[in-house]
Amino acid sequence: MNWKFCYSCYIGLIFLMCFSCATNTETDQRPNVILIIADDQGYGDLSVRGNPYLHTPTLDELAENALSFENFYVSPVCSPTRAELLTGKYYPRSGVYSTSAGGERINLDQQLLGDYFKEGGYRTGFFGKWHSGQQYPYHPNARGFDEFYGFCSGHLGHYFDARIEHNGKAIRSKGYLTDDLTSKTIEFAGQNAEEPFLAVLSLNTPHSPMQVPEQWYKKFDTISIKANEREDVNHSKAAYAMVENIDHNLKRIQQALKENTLDENTVLIYMSDNGPNGHRFNAGLKGTKGSTDEGGVKTNFFLKYSPYTGRKIEQLASSIDVLPTLLELCGIAVPKGIDGVSLMPSILNNEVEDKTLFHFWNNQLSVRTNEYKLDAQGALFEIRKDPFQKFPVQNDSVFAQLQSQKEKWLAEHLSSATKNRPFSIANAAVFPVVLPSRDASYSSEVKRSNRWPNDSYLEQWKSASDSIFWPVENLESGWYSFTLYYTAPKTELGVPIEIKSKNGSVQQAIEKAFVSEPIGAKEDRVRRIESYIKDFYPLTFKDSLFLEKGLDTIVLHRMKSGEHSIEFQQLELSRTSNR
Repeated sequence: MNWKFCYSCYIGLIFLMCFSCATNTETDQRPNVILIIADDQGYGDLSVRGNPYLHTPTLDELAENALSFENFYVSPVCSPTRAELLTGKYYPRSGVYSTSAGGERINLDQQLLGDYFKEGGYRTGFFGKWHSGQQYPYHPNARGFDEFYGFCSGHLGHYFDARIEHNGKAIRSKGYLTDDLTSKTIEFAGQNAEEPFLAVLSLNTPHSPMQVPEQWYKKFDTISIKANEREDVNHSKAAYAMVENIDHNLKRIQQALKENTLDENTVLIYMSDNGPNGHRFNAGLKGTKGSTDEGGVKTNFFLKYSPYTGRKIEQLASSIDVLPTLLELCGIAVPKGIDGVSLMPSILNNEVEDKTLFHFWNNQLSVRTNEYKLDAQGALFEIRKDPFQKFPVQNDSVFAQLQSQKEKWLAEHLSSATKNRPFSIANAAVFPVVLPSRDASYSSEVKRSNRWPNDSYLEQWKSASDSIFWPVENLESGWYSFTLYYTAPKTELGVPIEIKSKNGSVQQAIEKAFVSEPIGAKEDRVRRIESYIKDFYPLTFKDSLFLEKGLDTIVLHRMKSGEHSIEFQQLELSRTSNR
């Protein structure tokens, strides 16, 4: 045998082995993940879906070049979808039953997306709307996320220099909130470029209030929209402006990933949490946010990752499938006992499996299979042939099968809802425990500033017979200091406020008159349905109170009736060594 030929083969073999090792090393590097969730963006809020009024070039390009799941579903409203994303389970199984007043909290026995990734060696960050519980250990910093920059409530009342928090500390955002949340996500990715990271960007838009900078709105101020009979045109214009702002911020994220050479090894997902928050263009789908019809639960879902060629995937998929899919994709063990399944077979092999999805809200339950939809009123549709739910069909065997599945699902899932959980008091030595007005119960003449609790405050607190209270569970015994945030006119100076628990009480008189006008109307593009916000003044109690571990009730009383109202925003508790 020719020795030169052998030598060439040997060198070639060494080269191939080295190349193979390099390739495997690159392949074995676990991907980063950026999960972007828009708030109240409908399926039709993209130009790629045929919307003639807005222009979303970045999202359109993502739809073309990423894996576009054409039959992706979520829950009809905000916190249920977030619970499903975070747990991989239908939301009633996690303890969620409402969007406010404590009903948005995910039970503490549930392991969340952040927990899995943190245990898997990832740096984890959450930016924006949490909407899954505020008090520790429901707080995102206690549920697997190293970094939290955002807000825990269901929505905010103002989007410019907004009141948010950073790892438990109250701060103000910088400028328009959507821009700021994007900047913090980009910053987090850049800071963790050398190790795998999970970043969840949970946007606040296009959820109301309909506030958006002029540079995005001015285009829509002059266009004409052909409205349907229920559409608020100005609301639609503001929503479209918000979506175009989101499109701009998505471009910022993609550019930053490329500049930091992170684009090839980052899984980028874009989706929305439910249908549109208004009767605007929705690609012909029936229903809006809150509905279990297609328009309330079908949303866009795009997944971009360099090894995968962009294409449309027809597999029926849901928010419960996101957690197992990401875990498998990132080499983290997928837990047993969840409702969702990994979508990797569809991603890798274009497999389309039979599947049944359930969509529940406000005592309305619909069932979706690959071919049929049984709506909440009992109408059956061949949904692939009739995606707009216009022509009910008669098929007794299919109807009986889906109706039986509905009844079984209700029996198995609704019993899991927990509606009497107290609010937890814990970890107050690290950052204050906040008991906000949105979570409070109250008596007699006290009223909320708005029917929607999120970011509201309490007013008409005039009588000494009225009280504001929270059922709580003290997870550790100790002494606590208190700060109460209020407004009060001069007539209420000197009124003592009492904080009472089973272990005793403390009192502090109002020493400063503070009156604040509602904030937000000037920036609103349309009249809002939620509460305006105000500035509130801190009343720090000079005495501390011992709270014993266990169940309790924290009660606020004004000890003297007055002619005018004291308005209340929140109560903060901090651990103290002073008695």
